[in-house]
Amino acid sequence: MFKIKDIKICNIGLPLRQTIHMSNITIERSNSILVKVKSSDGDFGWGEAAASLSMTGESSVGMIQAINYMKEILVGVEIQSYESISNLVQTSIYGNAAAKSSLEAALIDLFARVQKKSFSEIIGKIKRSDLPIIWRIAGSENEIEEAKKQRDEGFKAFKIKVGAKTIKEDLQRAERLRVALGNEVQLTADANAGYNRKSALLFCSLIDKAGLDYMEQPVNGYDIKTMKACNELMSTPLSADEGIHSLEDLSIHKNMNAAEGASLKLIKFGSIKNLLGAIDFMKDNNMHVNISGKAGDSSISAACIGHISKVVNKLDWFSNVSIQYLADDIILNPMSIIDGKLIINPGLGLGVEVDEEKIEKYAI
Repeated sequence: MFKIKDIKICNIGLPLRQTIHMSNITIERSNSILVKVKSSDGDFGWGEAAASLSMTGESSVGMIQAINYMKEILVGVEIQSYESISNLVQTSIYGNAAAKSSLEAALIDLFARVQKKSFSEIIGKIKRSDLPIIWRIAGSENEIEEAKKQRDEGFKAFKIKVGAKTIKEDLQRAERLRVALGNEVQLTADANAGYNRKSALLFCSLIDKAGLDYMEQPVNGYDIKTMKACNELMSTPLSADEGIHSLEDLSIHKNMNAAEGASLKLIKFGSIKNLLGAIDFMKDNNMHVNISGKAGDSSISAACIGHISKVVNKLDWFSNVSIQYLADDIILNPMSIIDGKLIINPGLGLGVEVDEEKIEKYAI
């Protein structure tokens, strides 16, 4: 089919429209690694993975080292099928899920281009064309007016970042936003694992009056006992995020009644095959599904999320991308969001044309 000739890695930081305030972190610019795989015939594919020590344990420097290690194994290998790509990447190094996910995505993008197909046509059967995405509400002074503006422009799902303010203030924010946005939109809150056990239990004991559709990850991902206790305190559904890195994690949360749904990220699962298998498990066990990237991802990641979202068997909690929060991007054919829905560019593979001059501009 094609032979891997070269693998290049870029470390970039993209500017954001405004600073993102989360419970335990402030983000002023993104940090991701980009992977470009080139075939012996001159074709190429792209992948991306965000650096996140708090979520995956992988820094940009660490991912670069891991991919360089895999590069020594993979250059010169001939790719014969889509099925062989995941096995090849997964067996080339232990752990390093985010690094693997970027390399796998680049190989699938390349494979799809060679096959003259879109990324989603390669990874599964298309289930949907409409891809509503979630608008993040991160504590700006005019967050209610901004949220109302986005609702009027078509967004039907909103996520409030909580934990940076007091519990009382965050509950009041949620109540005010529900009144302002109405009951027709999905409104959720995400603590990004920022509460300790005491604060999480207090927040969750009061949350039902806020009118939220679900609450996401109040405590550290390892603290499944407190997740279970929080879930028992409220009728509002509880979602896990930082605590979910595998099918086993989902099974544990389900069996312990520690979550009724989850936000799944490719950088945590390491491969699209693993991610799709996890969603099949969630559908079979009546769990809610959200697919998400990391804050500040470029259009490469957004395209990958979009294509995955088109083929999954369940997606009732919608998708998250970050291109709407970027002050600049690194592709020549910008993706668009219309009526609150992600519009995937037509074309082969991911459908993105990368601006390598922009990559040089934002290189770290």
